[in-house]
Amino acid sequence: MNKTPQTTIVAKLQGNEPRIDSRLISNGLGISHHNFIALTEKYLTQLNTLGVVLFQTDKVKAKMGRPERFINLNEDQCYALVTLTKNTARAVELKFALVKAFSYSREALTAATDYLPSYREAHDNLSQLIRLNGSSMPESIHHINLEKMINKALGIPSGSRKHLPPALRSAVAVAEGISNAACEEALKTGQDHKAAYQKAKADVLRYAATVVPTLPLLEYAA
Repeated sequence: MNKTPQTTIVAKLQGNEPRIDSRLISNGLGISHHNFIALTEKYLTQLNTLGVVLFQTDKVKAKMGRPERFINLNEDQCYALVTLTKNTARAVELKFALVKAFSYSREALTAATDYLPSYREAHDNLSQLIRLNGSSMPESIHHINLEKMINKALGIPSGSRKHLPPALRSAVAVAEGISNAACEEALKTGQDHKAAYQKAKADVLRYAATVVPTLPLLEYAA
């Protein structure tokens, strides 16, 4: 008995809204993209009530080829269109893939939102400590060392921050918050940036020892 191949769909952000290329949907359904676009046009009025349907044209890859129209569909539009198709095994598989894709994208947005403020606060306070106490090294080195420490504690390879899954981005956000707390404490108690770094390192390592074993195994591109 042949098994339906597992469908993997990835949502891409358009502004702050996750969307999915109509070509991925038609491929997941096992129908031609031309027919899928025809279905979209048939129900265009209804689909526009779920968000404006914007047709786009892909660049022509071959000299004799014709530009291909496609749509970056939002979550509601995707579900509505898939519901209008036959409930085949491939369609069922696609529905589950869509749920996972949009769920993952929402988690990533939340993690990114949580991550940036704590990062900025930690480095703003670190800069203040360095200006107050002076340093024989350029200020940028201290900022780099703080991020290297967090990466090492959480097992994040250098240059991988932009591609982290939501769970690990959230862990980074917590680590940045811990580091910021150490810098704030140093400012309040009159300690210098070196003391703040050592305190941040100890606290981040303690946190990492608890959270890292709970994270899924990850693979990073070199």
